[in-house]
Amino acid sequence: MLVIWCAKSDYLDFTSIVGWYKNATVSRYYKEVEFEDGYIQDYNVIAKAEDCVLLPVNARIRRTLWYVPRKGKKNGPSYGFGQSNVWFANEANENIHLKDYLDRIISQIYNYCGENLVE
Repeated sequence: MLVIWCAKSDYLDFTSIVGWYKNATVSRYYKEVEFEDGYIQDYNVIAKAEDCVLLPVNARIRRTLWYVPRKGKKNGPSYGFGQSNVWFANEANENIHLKDYLDRIISQIYNYCGENLVE
């Protein structure tokens, strides 16, 4: 499964893709892992490090490349994040504009060969 991580910038007025996990496993319920120092972290998505990308900030802020729409805004798109910050983007069969957007973003992800802050 492809999981795409997004965030809204504090200084720019848009949401962008900040990274992704390819071949991820998503759990319905949170699991926890305890580190050697006793710190406990909850998680529900996991992937191999080589399948993970964290975009550098200068790439994320390029609105033309990694922009993610928010629906509900006046004259905005008919797809994207709503009030919730979770979006499953599963309406592509019913919305040609969403299908085009997803095709472009997925292609960009699978063809990305730029800097990766995970490495």
